[in-house]
Amino acid sequence: MDVLDFVTKNLNPSQKDAVETLEGPLLILAGAGSGKTRVLTHRMANIIGQGVAAPDEILCVTFTNKAAKEMEHRIYKILADMGAKIHTQLWINTFHSFCVRVLRQHITLLDYKPFFGIYDSSDQLSQIKKVMTALDINDKMYPAKSFQSRISQAKMLGLTPEGLEKNSRRLMDAKTVEVYKAYEKEMKKANSLDFDDLLMKTYELFRMYPDILKMYQEKFRFIMVDEYQDTNHIQYLLVQMLAKAHRNLCVVGDEDQSIYSWRGADIKNILDFEKDFPEAKVVKLEENYRSTANIVNAATAVIKNNSQRKDKTLFTSNNPGDLIQVREEKNEYDEARFVAKTIQTMINEGEGSYNDYAIFYRTNAQSRVLEEQLRTIAIPYRLVGGVRFYERMEIKDMISYMKLSINPADDIALKRIINVPARGIGKTTVEKIEEYAAQNNLSMFVAAEKACEARLFNAGTTGKIRRFVDLMKELQGHAVDFKLVEFYGIVLDRTEYLMALKKDESPEAQARIENLEELDNAIAQFAKERGEEATLTSFLEEMALVSDVDSLDQEQNSVTMMTLHISKGLEYPYVFVVGLEENLFPSSRSLDADGEEDVEEERRLAYVGMTRARQKLWLTYAKMRRVWGQEQFNPPSRFIKEIPQNFIEFKTAAEGPRFVSRYGSSSYDSDSELGSPRWGSASTDRNKARRESFDDSQSFPDYENEGSTQAPYTKGMRVRHPTFGAGTIYATEGAGENFKVSVMFTDNTVKKFVVKYARLERI
Repeated sequence: MDVLDFVTKNLNPSQKDAVETLEGPLLILAGAGSGKTRVLTHRMANIIGQGVAAPDEILCVTFTNKAAKEMEHRIYKILADMGAKIHTQLWINTFHSFCVRVLRQHITLLDYKPFFGIYDSSDQLSQIKKVMTALDINDKMYPAKSFQSRISQAKMLGLTPEGLEKNSRRLMDAKTVEVYKAYEKEMKKANSLDFDDLLMKTYELFRMYPDILKMYQEKFRFIMVDEYQDTNHIQYLLVQMLAKAHRNLCVVGDEDQSIYSWRGADIKNILDFEKDFPEAKVVKLEENYRSTANIVNAATAVIKNNSQRKDKTLFTSNNPGDLIQVREEKNEYDEARFVAKTIQTMINEGEGSYNDYAIFYRTNAQSRVLEEQLRTIAIPYRLVGGVRFYERMEIKDMISYMKLSINPADDIALKRIINVPARGIGKTTVEKIEEYAAQNNLSMFVAAEKACEARLFNAGTTGKIRRFVDLMKELQGHAVDFKLVEFYGIVLDRTEYLMALKKDESPEAQARIENLEELDNAIAQFAKERGEEATLTSFLEEMALVSDVDSLDQEQNSVTMMTLHISKGLEYPYVFVVGLEENLFPSSRSLDADGEEDVEEERRLAYVGMTRARQKLWLTYAKMRRVWGQEQFNPPSRFIKEIPQNFIEFKTAAEGPRFVSRYGSSSYDSDSELGSPRWGSASTDRNKARRESFDDSQSFPDYENEGSTQAPYTKGMRVRHPTFGAGTIYATEGAGENFKVSVMFTDNTVKKFVVKYARLERI
C-alpha cells in the first residue's frame, strides 16, 4: 500500500498540499469548518507511515483535552487502517499537560519535590489572600482578584518578580510585585504550582538547563501546534525554543478566530509567523464543509470588516440553505420566550432533538432569563461554564484530602479540610497554627504536629488537632499502599465525610452525596482508561487540567447554553446567538477603547458564533434590556448591519417607540443603518405601514405627570453623564425622589436614570 496515496485519497488539493509538506516551517491558515483536524491527523500519519519519524518523535499540541483525545483517537484509527503498529505513547497534549509531563521528570532541578500539587483558580486566590494578610494589605482597597490577574499576566509574559523589578517599562506597580514575590515563596513552600506556573516553570527549566532543552529538541523532530492564533507569549516562547534546532514546525490556525486576548492570546503570533520563519510555506484551507452557503457567506461578509487578518476568503460547495433569521424583540424576556418557543415548535415538527440546539450569549449573566423561559415550557438544557463539577464544595473537599495525602506541604488543602466535617477545630486555632508555621518556616501540617508536642493549646484542642494529624498520616500511608479506586473509598470512610452528609437529610445534602457518587464513577472510568497509569497523582493532575468543554456530554439530550467564547471548536445544526446589541455585543468596554483592536476581536467572536451553525442560524436582539436595574435602549449590533440583506430575513415583534422617526430608528426607518425594508418579505408590508404611521410631526410620548412639570431636567435639555458623556433628555417620568429621565447619548444609546443618583450635569 502506498502511504501517501492512502493518507491523501479523500483530501481536497489544499489539504493534500499541507499533508504532503513535511520538512521545514509550515503555516496552515484553516478557516472555520475547513477540516483542520483532518489535515493535522493525516499529516502526522504521513510522517509516521513514511518512516520520517517515530511516533514519539512528533509533538502535537492543542488547547483542550477534548481536542487532544479526538486527535489521538483519529490518528490511531488511520494508522490501524494502514496496518501500522504503535507501541509507544503519542505526544498529543494540551500545552499544560505537555508541561506537566516534562516537569514530572525534571521538577527536582527547580528545587521542588517530585509530587507537586496543582492549584486551580480558587486555591490560587486563597493563597494570595493568605499572602495579603501576612503583608497587612487591605482586601477591600486592593482586591485579591486584581493581584491574581496581574500575577497571571506577568507569568504569561514569562516575567518573574525579579524580572518585573528589572524591567524599565514598569509593567507592574510595586505592591503587585511585593505580593507576587511573597506568593511565589508560599507556593514553593507548599510544593505546588498554579496553572500559569506549568508553562512558566517549564520555560525556566529550559532556560536554566540547556542540556534538557537540547534533549527535547532532539527528541521532537517534528512539532505541530493547533489553534496557533490562541497562543500567548510564554507558549510562543516554548514553541520557538523547541523548534529552533530543526525548524520542522507546523502551525495551524485562523486569525479570524482569535478571541482570547483577555487571557493573554496574541494574534501577532500567527500574523507574524512568516517574519519568524521567512522560509515558511503557507497553505490556505478556505473551503468550509460545515455550514450552509448563506451562513458561510454572511459570516465572511462580517469578518471582512476587520483589518488584522490574512488574505483569505471562506467559501463552500454546500447548498444555500435557509436565510439567517434576524429577530427583534421588545425586551430580554420576549427574546428568551421567542428562543424557547422556536425550539419547542421545531422539535414538535420533527426538526432534530434537543441536543442539536445551542444558545450562545456574550456574557454569563444573560443565561438567567433564558433558563427561566426554557424551564417554563419544560425544555431540558445544560449550562456549560457555570459551576464546574470539580469546583463544587464537596468535590473540592475530597480533592483536598487526596492532595494532602500525597503533598503534606499543601497549606491551602489543609485549611480547607482541617475542620470538614466539623471536628471542633475553630478559626482561631487554625490562625494560631498558621502563625506558628510562618514564624518557624514550616508547613501547616508540620506546625500542627509540633504545636501539639509543644502544648501550645489546651488539652481538648490539642486532642482534636492530634486526631486530625493522625488521620492524615494514616491516609498518607494508604495513598501509597492502595490503588486509586480503593483509596477514594477509604477517604470517604475514614474522614466520616459521607456519614455526616447522610445524617443531614436535606435535599442539598442528598445532591452532594450524588456528586460524591459521580466522583467515584469518574475515578472508576479514569482507572479503566489508564490501567496501571491510574495513580492518585495522575488523577489529580488530569482533574486540574479539565476545562468546561472537556466535561461537555454531547450525548445528553438537552439544549446547550454557553458563552460565545466557550463555543469555539464546537458545532450544532441549529444555533441562536442572542443579545446582538451595541454596548452588549460588541461590549461597551470594546467601544470605549482607544483603537479598533477590541472591536475587531468582538467581530471575530461574532464570526466564531455564526460559523458554529450547520443548518440554521438565528440572530436576536432586544430594543430594551435591563442592566444593573437600569433600562437601556441600545441600537442593533453593527455585526447585524454588516450582513448583506440577501442572506437574512428580518422579523420584529417590537412596537416602535413614538420618537423613532425623529431619530431614525434602525428597525423601522428605510434609510437607517440596517438598510432598506427588504429585510424579509413576511414583515415588509407591516414594517412599511408602521413607518408611515410615525411621521415627523409626531411628538415624544408624554411620560411626565403633574408633579414633575417644574423639574430641573426637562425634555430637550442637554446633559452630561460622568460615564456615558453628553446626551439629550427625550423623556421624563415620576416626581420627587422617583423623578427619572431618559437620555439619548451621542452613540444613539438610550439610558434611563433616577435623577437623584445619576450625577447628571446640565450643559
